[in-house]
Order: sequence, then C-alpha cells, then structure tokens
Amino acid sequence: MEGGEVSCRGRRVEFWSGVIRLPNGARVRVDRVKFPRSVAVLPVFRDGSVVLVRQYRPAVDDWVLEAPAGTVEPGEDPRSAAVRELEEEAGLRADPGRLIEVGEGYVSPGYSTEVMSLFIALDPEESEARPEEYEVIEAVRLPLREALARVRDLKTMLLLCRARELVEGRLYHS
Repeated sequence: MEGGEVSCRGRRVEFWSGVIRLPNGARVRVDRVKFPRSVAVLPVFRDGSVVLVRQYRPAVDDWVLEAPAGTVEPGEDPRSAAVRELEEEAGLRADPGRLIEVGEGYVSPGYSTEVMSLFIALDPEESEARPEEYEVIEAVRLPLREALARVRDLKTMLLLCRARELVEGRLYHS
C-alpha cells in the first residue's frame, strides 16, 4: 500500500481507501472493508431436515433465511465458533466430532478481507438459544428441498447443496 486511510470504523468493520500498486505496475485507488474471520454452520438431521434462522438484516432491510453464522472471536478457532454460533442462534448443541468442515474461502474478495469457514453439524441436540441483543432471529426447521427453494443467501445455498450431496449420496452415517 502506498497510502491510504481508515475513513470509518464500525462495531466490527473498518473501511479503508487508498492507492496500491498492482502486480502489473499500475497504480489504482481501491476500497477495502476489513472484516473479521467468520463461520456458518448448517444443522442436518437424519430425516433430511435442516434448521435455518430467519433473521432481520438491516443492511438489506429484509428478513433473510440463512444458516446460523457469525464472527470468530479473538483467540477462538473456527470449529469452536461454529459450535458456539449454532447454540446461540438456533438453540442447538453440536457434537464437535459430528461437525463436517465443508471448506473456507473469501466471502467477497472484490472489496472485503472476510474469510468464512463452512460447517455441517450432523444431528445436533436441543439446547437454549442465546441470541445477541441486536439479533432479531428465530430458528426454522425445514425439509432440505424446501430450504433449497426458499433461500437467497449464497453461503446458505452452498451449505444446502453440500448437505444434499451428503443426504442423497448416502454419505450420512452414524
């Protein structure tokens, strides 16, 4: 980076704008949102149903049906964060040994530093939800096919497609 500045700091994000030199030597102004590492976890049950959360998202001024998700706290590993987020948002406790890591990647590398790890939790147990005070949220259990038809959130679409492979491919074992 040749120069730039953080022009805005939020609760979890920073907005940076500045000039960088690209690998081809060109200098360009770029904007970047610095965002912490995150996780999303999809609970899948033996009957092929899944639990999603219906959450009001102020950024899009709409209710979004999505997999439980959140940021990784400092010093926390993504697997532990997935277990924590699932319990907080959906009231389900995952057995870490039955948590399948689907993968990780950039959420939107055109402007954000966020890296998300994706997990599937097999047969989590009932627990008590503990949403954050800023979360307006409810857990919804749906058949996998219905969830696929209703979801518009990309991370959740990816998790649902992977879950369908597990369920329909008979890779789901106890």
